[in-house]
Formats: sequence, C-alpha cells, structure tokens
Amino acid sequence: MKSTEHIPGLLLACAIAFLSVYVSSVHASFDSLVMSIIVGILFNNLLSRQEIFRKGTDTAVRVFLPLGIALYGSQLSFVGMKTSLLFNILLVFFMLFGLTVMLSRIFRLDMKITILLASGLAVCGASAIAIISPLIDAKREDTSIATLSVMMVGLIGMIFYPLLYDFFPLRMEEFGFFAGTTLPMIGQVKVAAGNINPAFVSSALQVKLMRVAFLIFLIPLIVSLSNKGGKWITVPWFVVAFILLSLLANTLKPPKDIIDMGRILSTYCLSAGLAAIGLSVDVDALVEEGLTPFSVILSSWTVVIITVFLFRNIW
Repeated sequence: MKSTEHIPGLLLACAIAFLSVYVSSVHASFDSLVMSIIVGILFNNLLSRQEIFRKGTDTAVRVFLPLGIALYGSQLSFVGMKTSLLFNILLVFFMLFGLTVMLSRIFRLDMKITILLASGLAVCGASAIAIISPLIDAKREDTSIATLSVMMVGLIGMIFYPLLYDFFPLRMEEFGFFAGTTLPMIGQVKVAAGNINPAFVSSALQVKLMRVAFLIFLIPLIVSLSNKGGKWITVPWFVVAFILLSLLANTLKPPKDIIDMGRILSTYCLSAGLAAIGLSVDVDALVEEGLTPFSVILSSWTVVIITVFLFRNIW
C-alpha cells in the first residue's frame, strides 16, 4: 500500500481542523469539534464521497483521536472542588446520564449511540463523544448523530437560558450551577452566562469544569462495560495516557504555558479526528436516523433542567 495514498485525506482533515479551530477562536459559541464534523460531512457530500480521501481519513481517525484523547487528560483539574457542590453536580450528572439511557432503551436505540448520547449530554458535549467513541467502536454515523444532537440541545439552552432569566432572575451562584450542570459544551456555558452578566461566567465555568473532571471516572467505567464479558479488560494506551496526564497535571502543577499547549494540541487532534469521521458520513443517513436520538436527549434534558430549576434553592 502506497503511503502517498493517505496524504489527500490527511491533509483535508487537518485543513478542516485548522479552519474549525480558527473559527472557534472568533466566538465562544463555535465549538471547534462540532464545526469540524459539520464541515467534514458537508465537504464529503459535496464531493460525492470521493475515494481519493478514504485511506487518509481512516488514518486520521486512528491517529488523531487517540492523541487528542491522551492530551485531553492534561486539561482536567480537581483544584478547588467543594465537596458539597461536587455532590450536587454529580447528582445532576446521574440524572442526565441515567434518564438518557432509560429513554434510549425505551425507543430501542443501539447501546453504542445510547452511551455516546448520555456521555455527551451529561459531561462535556462533543469532547466526551470524541473520547468515548473509539472506546466502544462506535459507528461513524453514530458519532456524528450524537455530536450534532448534543450540539442542538446546547444551542437551544444557550438561547433559552438568558430569556428564562428575564422572567425568573436567579442569583449568580444559582445560575452558575444551573448553566454549568446542564449545558453540554464549555462555549455554550460562557455565552449563556455572559449574555446575562459577565460576572456570572466564572461561577458557571467553575461548575462546568468540575463536571468535565468526571471524565476520569467515566472513561474507566465505559472501558469495563464495553469489555463484552471478556476475562481480561484491554485498556487502550490512550486511556492510560489520559489518566496519567490528568494525575500529573493535578499533582505536579505544570506551568500555564504547558497546559495551554496541551489544550491547543488536544483540541486540534480531536478536531482533525472528527473532521475525518465527518468526511466518511452520508448526510442522508444522518437525516434518516438522527431524529429519534435528538428527541431522546431533548426530552431527558428538558426534564432535568425543569427539575434543577424547580429545586434550585436546595443546591
């Protein structure tokens, strides 16, 4: 097999990732991972799924996603976590994850897309989906559907939360908890809180980042559950690297420049991997199969945000 056959697909995935990362720097509401998979899907269908890119995109998925996952571990922070607040965040996490799984089973969704939907909605949106997807050997269509579904729910919340605040004003801590525990992506939390009051952003992000840290517990759980009853659990190298980097980042406390470099590299690698996934997905299949998954997480998300809002005073 000629190595040059991989170049067109690799270059295209990298170019889409670069474009998406740049666009995401313009405004917080543009998530580079979501942008990458959307642009990849559109590009693939505009090109009528040209085979010249196939080998390169397959290689990009195998190379960039594991690297991005491993590097993402350096972004987890457990500094300043309050035990009482952590328990409440964990409770909302279980509500989102559990209700999504329950509704997915009722609507007979495949278990792999169920795990992707629940992980993306309960933890950190496209990042969680990109990390969990290779662990369970999810189909690329399932990864795309889950990413787009979670993005749509987050966009609804990003627009709706400031409107809700106009009718039912919340204290800064209340809104920070509400947005930080129920919006799937960090950029959406920033925009929703910032549109109300810039002072609300730090409170909401603190809650959101504590929620993102749950990945260190979720990933080993997913690996063990996806073992299919095998006697020995095979842990991928990038999961080990993810956990080690997260532990090192929290014990050694490296300089901010190194943390920032890890964040940039992780974002770029995950974006390139998701761009490659998008470049192999048929938009017709997404339209045909995507309505039920979106309905499932929209329903579970709606129930949870109503519950959190009604009981906000006890958090």
